[in-house]
Amino acid sequence: MLELAPGVYSAPRLSTAVRERIWAVVEDWFTAEQDASVVMVWVDPAMPGGQNVRTLGLPPVKFVELDGIVLTRRP
Repeated sequence: MLELAPGVYSAPRLSTAVRERIWAVVEDWFTAEQDASVVMVWVDPAMPGGQNVRTLGLPPVKFVELDGIVLTRRP
């Protein structure tokens, strides 16, 4: 996986099984962190823009689709 910025990872050719295992480890490690965030981005042809995203941490975000574009919504 390519770390684009601290805590921001992208892997265009990562299998679903490997991605899920990596995310499980990251979630486990994340419990010891404070004031941190992690973003994982991967190819997903079923999503608008062809990518999907998972996040942990601050600030909390929710992803919403608007007119075929995925945007973030913060409380």
